[in-house]
Amino acid sequence: MLDERQGLQANQRKDIVERFRRFIEEHGYTQNAVAREIGISSTTISEVVRLRYTGKTADAQLVKIHNWMELAARRDNLVHSRKFVEHSVANEVLHVAAITAETCKMGVVFGPARIGKTFTLQAIEGDQRFGDPVLIRIDESLLRPFPLCRALAARFELSTHGTFDTVFSRVVKRLTGTKRMLIFDEIERVAYNTLEMIRDLHDETGCPILLAGKPAIYEKLGFRHAGDFSEVTDQLAARIVVRRDLTERCRGKNPQPLFSADDVRKLIKQSDLKLHVSPDAIKWLQGRACTLGMGGIGKALVCLYLAYKLAFVKGDEKITAEHLEDVDDLTVGQEDAERVAEIVAEASGMRRVV
Repeated sequence: MLDERQGLQANQRKDIVERFRRFIEEHGYTQNAVAREIGISSTTISEVVRLRYTGKTADAQLVKIHNWMELAARRDNLVHSRKFVEHSVANEVLHVAAITAETCKMGVVFGPARIGKTFTLQAIEGDQRFGDPVLIRIDESLLRPFPLCRALAARFELSTHGTFDTVFSRVVKRLTGTKRMLIFDEIERVAYNTLEMIRDLHDETGCPILLAGKPAIYEKLGFRHAGDFSEVTDQLAARIVVRRDLTERCRGKNPQPLFSADDVRKLIKQSDLKLHVSPDAIKWLQGRACTLGMGGIGKALVCLYLAYKLAFVKGDEKITAEHLEDVDDLTVGQEDAERVAEIVAEASGMRRVV
């Protein structure tokens, strides 16, 4: 939330207008409806979002629009309008994201592959409750500072031409004061000087930053010394206000399952299958989802989909553990599991429930 008494910079005004236009289009609001909720005239709101309002309260009106978006997102819980289930792992990611957005600091979540990190981050991208996050997935082309900086510039429709300092300055100018959350997924892949660039970006813009990746990132961030990373990442670690090992509850004196049976039931309900799923099948799916190194929740849902097809063809009235065992061998390879997962995503809308 912003203070209506504070003045705005040009980049903040532009950011609020861009977010507002995208927000009302995505969620079906009209400017007239927003004007009624905020308590200003439709003419005023039209001029404000075109940046043509000449009154002394122009910035205050923009702040009202900004705060209305955040409240509307909280009130309507808009993350649930997407195919997304807040299972145990997702809830931990959301908790860290909320703290990071609220404090405008840095947060970290890490855990093995295929447990739902990325799908959760995709689900909150653009969500006003978390600072309208921008999600950047680190691939081989973004391991160094300059390519990543250019990717950020492109996301905000800025010029990517010029030296690193020039492009970095454009990004900083665009983001300063906006409180936009930047999410970097698979961050463990980057070079150490890229982490230093991300730290500088946070320091100069004040934007919250959420880092997500595999457990290797823990040492790179300076929580333990790791050779060349220790000096740079010790400074970065001091800026991190919350970090979460997503598998921590699976260890210790009273270990808990990574995914509960209730999580599995929610996922089954969201997938909208036309057959009943038996208790032994739910137990099988939970076991597969919780067994690290066996494909995680993604592999479990692929098996569920294939078992559904098998049961349907056989004319069975419910999906059982036997059906799941029969199809398990069809997804032994990682490539095959990913291929089937893509088919599932297109055919049944289950991508968002992982």
